[in-house]
Amino acid sequence: MFSSRGRSSGRDRDGKKQTLDYRYQLTRDLLTNLHRGECCAVIGVGSCGKSRLLLHLSRPETLEYHLGDGAEDHIIVTVQCNAFMGDTAWHAYEGITRNFMEAINTSDHPQVDRLRRDLEPMYQAVKDDKDVAFRHVADGISYLLSKTRIKLTLCFDEFDFVFEKFDAQLFRNLRALRNANKYQLTYLLAVRQQLPYQRDPESWADVEEFYELFSDNSFAIGPYDERDAGEMIADLERRYEFRLKKETRDLLYEITGGHSGLIGASFRVLETAKQAPTNAREMERLLLNEQSNYKECRKIWDSLLRDECNALRRLALNQRMNREEQNALGSLKAKGLIRDGQRGGVVIFSPIFYEFARVQEEAR
Repeated sequence: MFSSRGRSSGRDRDGKKQTLDYRYQLTRDLLTNLHRGECCAVIGVGSCGKSRLLLHLSRPETLEYHLGDGAEDHIIVTVQCNAFMGDTAWHAYEGITRNFMEAINTSDHPQVDRLRRDLEPMYQAVKDDKDVAFRHVADGISYLLSKTRIKLTLCFDEFDFVFEKFDAQLFRNLRALRNANKYQLTYLLAVRQQLPYQRDPESWADVEEFYELFSDNSFAIGPYDERDAGEMIADLERRYEFRLKKETRDLLYEITGGHSGLIGASFRVLETAKQAPTNAREMERLLLNEQSNYKECRKIWDSLLRDECNALRRLALNQRMNREEQNALGSLKAKGLIRDGQRGGVVIFSPIFYEFARVQEEAR
């Protein structure tokens, strides 16, 4: 050849395995489209749980729950872009192959088991022959797919910096690999901004054939709903051995708006202070100006486009918006950062983030 069903635990960084109906509708939409052979992108602000979602999607149990018998022959390989050892195309090929071979070597799929020995030299070939590394990547993946009925999804986590910094040839090659294995090979991207805004507009034409793969299947990931937020809070209670009253849990959800990063930071403030307020005023006193929450808000802010930032700032200050800022409200609602108000109009999703937006300077 060269000169899954995987056994991943599906646990997140904290060691917790998500319930099968975690982010139910988003998970179902993504897996349904991927199984049909469509490439997808998940767009979400910082610390909203994108990596946790991707890990959940890769679990065999999740695939079976949502795809039934179709899960048997669908393998999702998570490619950790933040673990690339550099910023050249070869570093991307090395990372893709490393994660691909990890999945192959841990898979219990009978068809993969039959081909494992043939694929073993793939990683070393990519390392040794840097000038033709993409050929080895393409040959290995195409060999697996041509010899089996497997559907393979390469799931790229933390993809923004790759799309921003890497040479356009990488994306042309990935598109060519997809074209050669259409409907059997799909890509799933986790990004903070919708493609192609990571790159200078002058270079968009160079990567258009790649980012158009995701134009019809880009999904926003917003804050948790009340059920998923409740599960996260319950897990934090177990880990920190600090149990909250029901009223405190409800207030924690309301003040964080269900944002994963804000829930975690706010819970740790309560645990450190050994306080569990049961009224909104006391909860706000503890959390609104807390530095750790400010850092989480900054992660959200820095992942937004200029017009999105300015629209949030003007909304917080009750100021009139220009046309571009008005147009940004749709994407902000999709990301869960604004919601319909009880008295009409829209409101910012979290009192903590509302206070943060009020003191930001206009983005230029």
